[in-house]
Amino acid sequence: MTASLGRVVLLNGPSSSGKTSIGEAMLPLLDDPWFLVPVDGISGMRSTVYRRSLSDHEIAAMMRRTRTGYHRAVAALVHAGNDVIMDYPLSEPWRLTDLLNVLEGVDVTLVHVRADLHELERREDARGDRPAGLARNQQVFDHGVCDIEVDTMHQSAEQCAAFIVEGLVSLSTPKAFDRLRTSVTRTD
Repeated sequence: MTASLGRVVLLNGPSSSGKTSIGEAMLPLLDDPWFLVPVDGISGMRSTVYRRSLSDHEIAAMMRRTRTGYHRAVAALVHAGNDVIMDYPLSEPWRLTDLLNVLEGVDVTLVHVRADLHELERREDARGDRPAGLARNQQVFDHGVCDIEVDTMHQSAEQCAAFIVEGLVSLSTPKAFDRLRTSVTRTD
């Protein structure tokens, strides 16, 4: 018996924009069972000994492998028929091109999660679990098209979650990911 494909809601925004809080607030609002799969959850499973023993180049390669594995873990869940909320910044071009490939044929709703840079830096500093400047470095995440946009400067995570869940039923097609497939060169 072949399972039908699950769906993906991709919460795309820089560090400290509120993606995880929105994803958590969405779970009780969705009718079907959904998985919240944040990239930080995958990264958190890795040992931290590497910080003492790997060069910057080796760390960069490990991080790319981690993110590539994250893409494939989400794809595996979706191909088994599960619905997934991804909490993930599309802050490097290859991330988008790889996801366009591994999520080919999947119903993906791309949500941009926004907040002012000064607010992101304030949140990042208050959290204390992020390297300084991470939010600033992840500002290049907007690929010019999305299905839904929320602003966590003016709305709570719960308000953003409700807006997204309500919007899921009335989105027009083709969705952003489908439009991106026709405009992004997928050679990376």
